[in-house]
Amino acid sequence: MLANLLNPHSVAIVGASDDVGKLRGKLLHVLRRGGFQGTIYPVNPGRLEIQALPAYRDLKSLPVVPELVMIAVPGAHVAAVLRDAEELGVASAVVFSADVDPLVLASVAEAGKLRVVGPNTEGFYDTGTKLAATFAGVVEEQFLNEDVSVWPGRKIAIVSQSGGLGFALYGRAIAEHLPVSGVYTTGNEADLECLDFVEHLVDEGEVGVILMFIEGLKNPRRLPAIAGRAAAKRIPIVVMKVGRSEAGQRAALSHTAHLAGADTAYDAYFERFGIIRVFDQEEMLSAAAAFSRLTLGPGKRAAVVTTSGGAGAWAADLCGSYGVDVPETDSPTAANIAQLIPGFGATGNPIDVTAQAVEDGGATLVKVLEQLCASSAFDAVIVNMGLSKIGRIAALRGLLQPLLSDGGKPVLFHSHIRPEDENIRALAALGGHVFPTLRGCAFALHVIDRYHRFLQAEQPPAAGDGVKAIEIESSGSVVLTESETRRIMEAYAIPVPPSVLAQNLDEAMSAAREMGFPVVVKIQSPDIAHKTEIGGVALGVGEAELPAAYERIIVNAVKAVPDALIEGILIQKMMPPGHEIVLGVVNDADFGPLVMLGAGGIYVEVLKDVVFSPPQIDEAEARRLIRRLKTAPILLGARGRKPADETALARLIVAVGRLAIEQEGVIDQLDLNPVFVYPQGEGVVAVDALVTRKEQA
Repeated sequence: MLANLLNPHSVAIVGASDDVGKLRGKLLHVLRRGGFQGTIYPVNPGRLEIQALPAYRDLKSLPVVPELVMIAVPGAHVAAVLRDAEELGVASAVVFSADVDPLVLASVAEAGKLRVVGPNTEGFYDTGTKLAATFAGVVEEQFLNEDVSVWPGRKIAIVSQSGGLGFALYGRAIAEHLPVSGVYTTGNEADLECLDFVEHLVDEGEVGVILMFIEGLKNPRRLPAIAGRAAAKRIPIVVMKVGRSEAGQRAALSHTAHLAGADTAYDAYFERFGIIRVFDQEEMLSAAAAFSRLTLGPGKRAAVVTTSGGAGAWAADLCGSYGVDVPETDSPTAANIAQLIPGFGATGNPIDVTAQAVEDGGATLVKVLEQLCASSAFDAVIVNMGLSKIGRIAALRGLLQPLLSDGGKPVLFHSHIRPEDENIRALAALGGHVFPTLRGCAFALHVIDRYHRFLQAEQPPAAGDGVKAIEIESSGSVVLTESETRRIMEAYAIPVPPSVLAQNLDEAMSAAREMGFPVVVKIQSPDIAHKTEIGGVALGVGEAELPAAYERIIVNAVKAVPDALIEGILIQKMMPPGHEIVLGVVNDADFGPLVMLGAGGIYVEVLKDVVFSPPQIDEAEARRLIRRLKTAPILLGARGRKPADETALARLIVAVGRLAIEQEGVIDQLDLNPVFVYPQGEGVVAVDALVTRKEQA
């Protein structure tokens, strides 16, 4: 779809200028400097020649129909240019102008004949096609230096909704000598969006890492399919997404929705599809370097080698903060290293080889690294050494090359002394990388280990069999009645306590005696969502207490909500206590239904120990979801306690996910709170259920 945009044979620049200090002049200047091999047509009604090229009055005056049109005219004139482009059959356009009538762009996008990037974009630069369709100064500056796209490592592509941040990230990446194949900025996305570029890059197959900066996705439901294809090709996607504020949290009836913040769905989908979320440029570039230059394998256990004891301890602390272990060196390896380094060094881990280990040019240091790479105790090695002396890496080229070859254990370099660029370049030429900070080293190992575990995990099915367990009426009261809720629970095999809806006290007494005291007594009304808050629930009610409880609950309900429709009083078996869990479904405006699992009881509001997931869940994914809870160790039997029935809970989560998928158009929220999880082999029970229907327009 983007072939004509990214690899055109001819380009017209509407609004081109001789003044290279202005955006309109810089576009033509940068395009030519970049080495574009196609034909360029400057368009400006007031000039016959621009930057030594023949100029044309308008698009209709061109000798051929250009494949790409770059538009840099005042917003009021953009509509006329787009109309001409559509009539001529131009394939693609980039609109740099900011003040464009959105209705004009919407009309072009709807027609679908002309694909548009922008408006308000900084354009793009594709190193493969040498197409610099941008006015970004950092691209022009790069033309004076070497072609970074030919550096060793998996190629990195940058896709950004923000032009300024996209090209800023590009500038930082090339300063670290990373192999960037292109940067693509989408602006206001009237037509083409960032996922169009990601999809093209994944399908095209030359890129090894994709970096994204987004504020939100235009069509977020495209993300799972595109991310799935990227994972199948082992192309990591790293995202910096802004807009994490709690201010975006939507009002809701249930605990489940109340705990879903503005960014919850993005986090859930990123987690499920192996997308690495970062929160600043250092993390973004550290992840880019890791995925470009390091082996995509485990990174959980790190050996830290340093010529400075303090730096080693610092690195170890930072590794711990990212969940990377720094285990003790195994005895055989420690013994071998002890023969290589001075007696006042340390072989434990961190391994202090002392400054003497580099006095021979670094040969001793490399021998230590060889020992650590051969050890089964470590997944990766972090090397802290001074790289301020010019020629240090060049002198070790022959020794380092085998360690940095593709498929070897990751070896990450850092210099506690400000490194010379010559050493950074020399290491990059070998396929290695000098991380600017020790934090970057630790984060790099964290992300490769996380991505490795994602690739190793079996992914749940994308969808069900299409057969609904039950048809639910799409109209009626927002809060479903007890009978409707019970039908849904039964249809999806969600265990609930025995219960009877009583219309009078005699029916209540009869039901309670049959199921056995004590019982739970609840008001039943579609107009009362939170029964406890209005005194509409009584727990542990015995036979002698039932009449008074029955009367009190009715009085409380009428007093709290005078106009409420009272359907009756629910008599429910009082279940024995278990581990309390909250489980539910909330609908996100962008992604649709999400399943939420959290620690119940007092913890749900105090600790907010909750995790969210897309609803396509199998039993293995449900177990992973359970183990992501902070309180999972308690649930699974910490400190000698009997473990809870994880299998039954996992199956319940699967059932709720299936319900969320099948009833997406009808059910707005589901709240099972609390769910009692009993000891292993004894099952689970959803003690209370709240189901709300989507309001019809």
